[in-house]
Amino acid sequence: MSSANEFGGNISLSVRVLRETYKNINLLLNEMDVIGKEQGFIPLNPKFLRWKSDSYEDGWLLSNFIKVYQMEGGSAGNEMVQDLRDGDVFVVEIDLEGEEAYPEITLSRFQYDLTKWERMPAISDHWLFHDPYRLDNHFSIEETDGLWRCKTKEKSIHRYWGLKQAIGKTIPLTTVCDSASIKTNIFESLLKLPE
Repeated sequence: MSSANEFGGNISLSVRVLRETYKNINLLLNEMDVIGKEQGFIPLNPKFLRWKSDSYEDGWLLSNFIKVYQMEGGSAGNEMVQDLRDGDVFVVEIDLEGEEAYPEITLSRFQYDLTKWERMPAISDHWLFHDPYRLDNHFSIEETDGLWRCKTKEKSIHRYWGLKQAIGKTIPLTTVCDSASIKTNIFESLLKLPE
């Protein structure tokens, strides 16, 4: 086989692997919503949040998927967003690249002043939940024993919809492989995060 054919075959194989990965991520996200509802978690958007761009080639490939949940309960009292529940916002971020070139899931508890919300998060609001552990110009970030904490700097509270702080931890994506591990490794772990 010539080098040109081999390189072409590698590209085609990579695309097939990526399609299969996306198929598996879709199954995981759908199953998360089913199991989450059984555990009292309500998705704030039926779809996952993601960053996509035609201007930057990094934005052509989806490698980061975010689902946002709240627990069933009473209204947050926000007249503009009546479906918003009182209490914390729980975020599940699936990152296929990971911080150390290994796919991971970040589980977080976001604490908000929910009166600052003007609408529910849209698919393109990915940055609201992706930025907190990454942008030290907007957040004070620290990590201790695998637990990440970030507090929103005063100048950025309005920009981030009243986010006060986020607390999270990361687990390998490969530890979530069936319904039982979705329940224990994702949803039970979210509830065990400190306030």
